[in-house]
Amino acid sequence: MNLILCGLPLSGKTTIGRALAASIGGAFLDTDEQIEKAYVAATGDALSCRQIFMTEGEASFREWEKRQIASLTEVEDSIIAVGGGALLDEANALLLRAAGLLIYLRSPWTTLWSRGGQRRDLPAYLDPQEPERSFYAMAARRAPIYEKSAHLTLDVDCAQNTIQALRRLWQVIHSEPFLRSPPGENLMEKQSVPLLTDALPV
Repeated sequence: MNLILCGLPLSGKTTIGRALAASIGGAFLDTDEQIEKAYVAATGDALSCRQIFMTEGEASFREWEKRQIASLTEVEDSIIAVGGGALLDEANALLLRAAGLLIYLRSPWTTLWSRGGQRRDLPAYLDPQEPERSFYAMAARRAPIYEKSAHLTLDVDCAQNTIQALRRLWQVIHSEPFLRSPPGENLMEKQSVPLLTDALPV
């Protein structure tokens, strides 16, 4: 079973996911990195996600993203980080929930803004004329979607604590109650919830 990390930009999905995968000896996949690989393979142009977004437009970028998320149905026992806007598409959210345990890494918005608001190369999703206002508007629009879509929400206080909590969740989803479940039983919606909640720090 996969463990899939979602959340706002700069919430640490890639950093935490990569460190978690290294600590458990597992595979790590970042959908933004997969988009860039697919794009260069198809076009010959080595562009970042930001450059693809700005060059092709948001609608085209979301199609690239949608294809990469659809491919996750073939991935098993991996840590996966997904782009901040991936869950805006309800079909993506349903695919991600079906592909593994979807975890929302929740961080204070002020913390996230302080991490990225002063960058010269502002992300493509921010209004360069009013970056702070557009960041908080984006956060207000996306946060309820993450909370609704994710199986569990994990508040991120520091990266190390978060990695430890996720390691416990990884152990739980690979334990007996999950592995011996009857075919077709959706553990994410039934008895798994108390098990997963108990694995989180109090």
